[in-house]
Amino acid sequence: MINLPDLDSPTLEEEMAEILKSDREQLMQLCLLIESFNWHEKMAVGLAAYHQIDPTHTQLFRLTPAHGELSVPLNQAIEFVQKLSPQALAELAADILLEDFELQELTDV
Repeated sequence: MINLPDLDSPTLEEEMAEILKSDREQLMQLCLLIESFNWHEKMAVGLAAYHQIDPTHTQLFRLTPAHGELSVPLNQAIEFVQKLSPQALAELAADILLEDFELQELTDV
């Protein structure tokens, strides 16, 4: 699901505020969860975030686990990722890639 506001809506500001609030809540929970992830798990979350920016039928690739199934914590992280707005997805993917994903930064928002 793409979490975008209706740009023609008379309540655009409220919609934007709600999206930002939801993103912040999802990112806080995600941050706590991936704190103990190894590098490969964090990269999987970043890849899932990048891939989720465009979940439409035009997507050329599917993401599937290379070895069996994902762990429960990694599945939970992917569920949080799927609830983020495109902007938050892009920022999350970039932050993970730059290894700059820390709880302190989220609490400063």
